[in-house]
Amino acid sequence: MEITRFEEIKKRVEQGIATDEEVKELAPYRVDNAIIMAAGYSARCMPLSNVMPKGLFRVKGEILIEREIEQLLEAGIEQIVVVTGFLSEKFAYLKEKYGVILVNNPDYDKYNNMASLYAAQDYMKNSYILCSDNYYEENVFQKYIYDSYYSCVYSEKYCDEFCVEEIGEDGYISRIHRGGERAWYTIGDAFFNRNFSQKFCQFMNDEWDNMEVRNMLMDDFHIRHIEELKLKKKERPGQSILEFDTLEEIKEYDPDFQKFIDENLDKDNTVIKVFSKYSEVKSYHSVPTVQKNGRLHLNENLFKPSPKCLEVLKNITMEDLYLYDLGHEDELVQVLAETTGISSNNIFVHNGSAEVIKSIGSILLNENDIVLIPTPGWSYYKSVADAKFAKCVTYEVRELEDTYAYNIEDILTKAKKYSPKIIVITSPQMPTGCGIDYEDIERIIKENENSIIMLDEAYWGYGNDDNKFEKKIITQYSNVVITRTFSKFYGLADIRIGYGMCSYPLRRTIGLDLPLFRACGISRRIAIAAVRDQEYYQNMKKESNAVREWFTEELNKLNGVKAYRSESNFVFIKLLNADADKVRAYMEENNILIRLFTDKDALRLRITVAPKDMMERVLFQLKRALNQ
Repeated sequence: MEITRFEEIKKRVEQGIATDEEVKELAPYRVDNAIIMAAGYSARCMPLSNVMPKGLFRVKGEILIEREIEQLLEAGIEQIVVVTGFLSEKFAYLKEKYGVILVNNPDYDKYNNMASLYAAQDYMKNSYILCSDNYYEENVFQKYIYDSYYSCVYSEKYCDEFCVEEIGEDGYISRIHRGGERAWYTIGDAFFNRNFSQKFCQFMNDEWDNMEVRNMLMDDFHIRHIEELKLKKKERPGQSILEFDTLEEIKEYDPDFQKFIDENLDKDNTVIKVFSKYSEVKSYHSVPTVQKNGRLHLNENLFKPSPKCLEVLKNITMEDLYLYDLGHEDELVQVLAETTGISSNNIFVHNGSAEVIKSIGSILLNENDIVLIPTPGWSYYKSVADAKFAKCVTYEVRELEDTYAYNIEDILTKAKKYSPKIIVITSPQMPTGCGIDYEDIERIIKENENSIIMLDEAYWGYGNDDNKFEKKIITQYSNVVITRTFSKFYGLADIRIGYGMCSYPLRRTIGLDLPLFRACGISRRIAIAAVRDQEYYQNMKKESNAVREWFTEELNKLNGVKAYRSESNFVFIKLLNADADKVRAYMEENNILIRLFTDKDALRLRITVAPKDMMERVLFQLKRALNQ
């Protein structure tokens, strides 16, 4: 049926003047039901989400899911399926009150919302697919719908949502990517017609053994099959569909929401007080990645570790698996002491440098302490501070002609103003790749005797690193801690070994937060093999740096591309005439993963340096993305 014919008959049916034949003609377009996904646990709405699902929050006098159900019933959708999981018993009353069908998703705590659709697949026909926590200002639901669609709202500013990038010649969405500005992003109601639902369920069942699919959002699965699963873009006015991520967002929309919180939470309950305190704290996490090739977004050492590291595993015994390592000395600490010239009393080993940083924050930070951190920089520093309710103040790492550089005066000025408990310096700096002169580091140390200077050397190894400066400041200053990892230069990301170097009093203090038992003994043996194979790593360093210089030079030959000098295993890039996020999305579609960072509200790309054949492929795809 043509769309004009559909609209004409639909109007006549709504007016009650359609013939029986016209009603019959419209029947294939009638909505069979609505499937409301309500299984998840909303961590960002703690502590209220600990005692009830978000769909049962009362906003402006109405329970979210009840408002949605009543709008559906008003539109003539009689069969409503609610998929439950977390605190499923809380939704039981809906069956009696509204006659809904309750379907349990037993895997709500294991997988993403694809598991809810898997549980409800028998009901997927001409179906609305909805979330229980959306708030529709006006009733958007219809009894008859012509084609499958996804509602979209326009955002001028950058938003971390699924943004529609392209519409094909057939009028269906042909490209969607996560994150964008000046874009229509998907939110709220989606409608699957029978044909769409059938294909969706077929793909879902064929691929259900794939754990990656089970962990997907519905949106990601649609993107995976976007050529076969065709959806129209349904444009909605701004703010017509609301999605509340936090309690603060709801309170901003509905000032009376605090009363609902108070009604449902016992403020005197000690456990709830703990939940409440941490409800706005966000944990840092890396995006899950199952892709093995083209991983240029995590700064892994793709030149690989020394083969001698793998040899260690051939000599592992059963005792190495079932006995604790309780020897008097830690051999890895001794080897590090020998190679750095720093006393073993000044070295401690941990499960990766991220854990070293976390232990430093855990022991040294108190509520309202100030932490001075670089911008642009690694957001993990802030997450560590947030967990201790410390406050972060940023200082500038500024753009120069062909590199970035630390703004030393900005550091010193802000340190004098805020008296920070910790000053974080990253060298080489992430994500810009710039270094910092030893004289400047020492000046910062000398002028801030009452602050802990944390020198994060995660990317140590790629420059002129001889440890002489580190030994000097460790023996001369008691307020400095240097953190390093085996994940980057040594190419041992998954053995989870990092270490710190500092004065003995500071080492003893930080040691109060170290693991009860030593880091994995097998991992430590692998790390020892890496440290001892200096010839391999010097050759690897030479090759990696050569590829980095070649890649930087080639990038700077491209129109509208600025690549900055780097002292690490990655290159920081500015695009003058292109949308960096769209370039990132294009590269991802061609199996090359790269990272986005923001510098003064402008997006930049960061690309890990891999062997030259891989970087030639990156250059080729980047040129295509830029139409060069």
